[in-house]
Amino acid sequence: MIIELIGWIATLGTLISFAVKDMWKLRLINGIASGVWIVYAILKQDYPILFINTSVIVMHGYWFYRNRKQIKEYLS
Repeated sequence: MIIELIGWIATLGTLISFAVKDMWKLRLINGIASGVWIVYAILKQDYPILFINTSVIVMHGYWFYRNRKQIKEYLS
């Protein structure tokens, strides 16, 4: 029951992230949702979900790193 709830929270977070127009916010929300997916995948021992969401977080991290100057200006 709790594991399914975690999966639904991750699903909702992913869905919300695609409704956001701002790329910074989209990647932040989607990265958080991917983190919740990782928790779900570990609890379910679902390695394809674990792999894809770990990969998504790495890609978002790279994007944030590459765009850190623009993000800093955006947040100022």
